[in-house]
Amino acid sequence: MAVAIAMTCVCAGLALAVTTLHLAVKPVLTGSMRPAYGPGALLVTREVPVQRLRPGMVILFVPPGEHAEFAHRITSVTGPSLDPVVTTKGDANHAPDPWHAQLTTRTVPDVVATVPWVGRLMVGIRGPLQLLFIMSGGLCMAIAGTRWILHPRRPVSTTIA
Repeated sequence: MAVAIAMTCVCAGLALAVTTLHLAVKPVLTGSMRPAYGPGALLVTREVPVQRLRPGMVILFVPPGEHAEFAHRITSVTGPSLDPVVTTKGDANHAPDPWHAQLTTRTVPDVVATVPWVGRLMVGIRGPLQLLFIMSGGLCMAIAGTRWILHPRRPVSTTIA
């Protein structure tokens, strides 16, 4: 019960942070950014305007010719500030990425934090299983709260005889 309550609190805290701070979460699927983060980590991102992009930032973007998002470190930013062209490199890769990605959106996700191993859980519990996990966590919280309200612990008196 304690593990379920702790996990529910973590999920509720993450959900609150995501909604109030306008954050997003994405799982890491490859090791191209080791040691910063590896496969199975969860990336926490926030949208930043493309005008604020600088070398050293880790952003999520879809490279030319690819269909999936990459999270790589920016090595250079060139071109007009509203449609910049970025070159990137994975920290674990020996060479820079072969593309020059032109960003056509006004904002791009910037990685602000990582949570190790949680991404594996997120990938594993998609669809109906994710809904079941959320509902069971809520049910555990409701049961624990009800028990705490209806059966509070009474202090044990310590008297010396």
